Amino acid sequence: MADMETILNWVGYDNSFDYIRSRMTEEDLKELFQQLWYECEYQEEVVEELAHEEGFVDHEQVKADYEDQKYQEFKERHLDD
Repeated sequence: MADMETILNWVGYDNSFDYIRSRMTEEDLKELFQQLWYECEYQEEVVEELAHEEGFVDHEQVKADYEDQKYQEFKERHLDD
């Protein structure tokens, strides 16, 4: 079977994304995205990033980070003794 570059050159495109977009309807693209989304290993990261952009704050993580910082400061103070 021909490699991706050979196929893309033959159809006149430099990258597969542009080729797929030119050949699929918006509905087909949405369906493809949905199929791939449910197989995606980084759904949580994408959702967290989008929610963060809207102002979401993970208060549990903020609290944990604060406690870690205070513990590190405590350890460093006792190293100076």
